[in-house]
Amino acid sequence: EYFEKRKGRKLEFPNARPIIAVLGRNNAKIHFPAEFVCVNELEPFVKRQLPMIASFKPEVRHAAIEEIRRFLTPGAQKTKGVGGGLLPALGIVVKDERIKVGVEVLPLPMMLAAGMTVSQRHSKNWEPLIKNADYKVDRGIVNMNVVLVYHKSLQQKFLQIYEIICNMLNEHRSKYRFAKKPAALVKAGDNNEHWGAVERHFCSKQPKNTFVLDLCKPQNRQAHDPAYPVVKYILTKHGYLSQFVNFNTCDHGNSQQNRNSFAILHGVARQILSKCGVRIWWVKIPREIPMPTIFVGVDVFHAPRKYKSEAGKRVSTKKSVAAIVVQVIRSHEERDNKDADVYSETFERDAGLEMELGEPMRQTVANALKVLKVNPMSCIVWRDGVGTPAVKTVAGQEIPPVREALAMASTTVGTAQSKVPKHIPLSYIVVQKRISTKFLTVDGKHNLPSGALVLGLQG
Repeated sequence: EYFEKRKGRKLEFPNARPIIAVLGRNNAKIHFPAEFVCVNELEPFVKRQLPMIASFKPEVRHAAIEEIRRFLTPGAQKTKGVGGGLLPALGIVVKDERIKVGVEVLPLPMMLAAGMTVSQRHSKNWEPLIKNADYKVDRGIVNMNVVLVYHKSLQQKFLQIYEIICNMLNEHRSKYRFAKKPAALVKAGDNNEHWGAVERHFCSKQPKNTFVLDLCKPQNRQAHDPAYPVVKYILTKHGYLSQFVNFNTCDHGNSQQNRNSFAILHGVARQILSKCGVRIWWVKIPREIPMPTIFVGVDVFHAPRKYKSEAGKRVSTKKSVAAIVVQVIRSHEERDNKDADVYSETFERDAGLEMELGEPMRQTVANALKVLKVNPMSCIVWRDGVGTPAVKTVAGQEIPPVREALAMASTTVGTAQSKVPKHIPLSYIVVQKRISTKFLTVDGKHNLPSGALVLGLQG
């Protein structure tokens, strides 16, 4: 009655529980029905706990299934439908047996990090091994001119963090190194004080080999910086490589978080090298794949949707962005692939048109073949962001344009002009992260091991 009379809003679920406590004026706690509450972002600490909240160990899951089977006997319910009416309506169909499938565990491929082989013992966690990689480059070293952008709240620690990253990066002895001191410092604030400071600095001419390291700390302990896309656009538009470190994810410089901080900053150092063009690790590619080959990676960032009262639904207020990346592997040997040859393009997509990427893929692959000067003998497309119902349609839209680019584009190899083969081998692989089927070993004690290949169950 209160909401209907005072707020003009009739509750659709007046008896729903629980009521949600939210922050009101003057930091007072007020209570709202759940249907009125729109949650934008979880507090970072809660977000870090999600893997523990959302997942269960195999033994717990196994015991829960056995408990459900003990109480829910198939056919015992009187409602209509297979296994009863209520349970299927909730997405639960009870059977008296579990499905057993054969699983083949593929052998670990040979992985190398600066000549060090990743053994089977390190296959599940090879980060400690790769952080000690030594690329042993003594000639042709490129010293990067680092522009250090830092949030004003990090005044007391930004140089300390830069020194840690610098040491971690230089210990790899790769082609690219950081100087002991940044080439320039840019003090920034929040939102427009962040991108405004960056824009003012880059109005003037910058030295060659400029790299931007941005130490950010978004307002209200947000996990994502609202200024990030704007700053990234400014830097990308002018052709500057950059790396961001969010101090809300981890309080770098706090001795109580040293272990987590060092793990993150080691990853940051490797990511910087990778962006500069260092191939930080190498996986042995089967000889059956003809060389040179190109890998085409495709993914789409879907613009977040917001509720619009006039439309009565959640709608996209911005355009989505599709990214297409082409990488060349020129031979089966690591020594011939020291530097990463990568070409990429991005495309704006209107809501509902994110999947129609045939023409952008044709354009990107054709341009990549010319720029990278490669005559590929095989192609692998690595497609993300496609749900199971759309796989057949999307593959039908994208494979022909890629084949057209491979057949029609030409590249200069040495001084001779050559045509790309029309019918080179092509694999189209769809990557899906959300798989509802949970696999356990027969004894219920373990999950599937890494490299498990399930062939006996489809759909």
